[in-house]
Amino acid sequence: MLLLPNNIAPSGATPALVDRGGVQRGASALRVNRLGSHYRISLTLPPLNDAAGAAIVVSRLIRAKRQGLRVPYPLLSVDQSGCGTSVVVDGAGQTGGSIQVRGLPPFAVVREGFWFSIESSSGQHYLHNSGSEVTAGVDGRATLSVADTMLRRSFADGARVHLARPMIEGLIEGSEQEWDLAVDHNTRIAFVLEETA
Repeated sequence: MLLLPNNIAPSGATPALVDRGGVQRGASALRVNRLGSHYRISLTLPPLNDAAGAAIVVSRLIRAKRQGLRVPYPLLSVDQSGCGTSVVVDGAGQTGGSIQVRGLPPFAVVREGFWFSIESSSGQHYLHNSGSEVTAGVDGRATLSVADTMLRRSFADGARVHLARPMIEGLIEGSEQEWDLAVDHNTRIAFVLEETA
C-alpha cells in the first residue's frame, strides 16, 4: 500500500458513499440493505511547482493503480484528537452496525459524524462514520455506532481504531491516470480513490 509524500495534502475533496443496497419497488417501496457499502473520495491536489516532487506523486499514483493508496481522510477543522491514539477493538468476532472499543481517554466523547478507520491484522483500513454520540466510561470503553455501513469484516481483538487520524485506502479508480503539465510549470493532479473491501 502506497502513501503520498508527507508534504502533500489535498486542496479539495469530494467523498461519496458507494451504497450496495437499494430500493425494491412494487406496490410499495422496500429498502434492501446489503453488505459491501464503502467509500470513494475524489481528491484534488494544489498545483505542484516542484518538478521533482510532482514526479514522485505521479509515480506513486501510477503504481497505486495496482498496489493501492492510503491517504488521511480530510477532517477539515473537526478536531478528533481528544479521542486519543490508543483505541483498539474490544473483543474479536464482532459484526453488525456497532463495534466495541477500548483505550479511549476516560469520558472522551466520540461525536455523531466523527470518522474512524479500523485497521485489520493485514494493515488494511476500513473507513466508517459514527452514527451517534457516545461517551467513554471511566475504563475507556465504548460502543461505536456505524452510521453508514455494516461492518465489512470481523476484526481481531486489539485491532487499531484510528479516530485522531482516520485513513481511507483503496485503488485509484478508472482505466487511466492523468496529470496536467501547465506552461506555468505547475503540475495539477486530481484522482479518485475507492475502497476495495
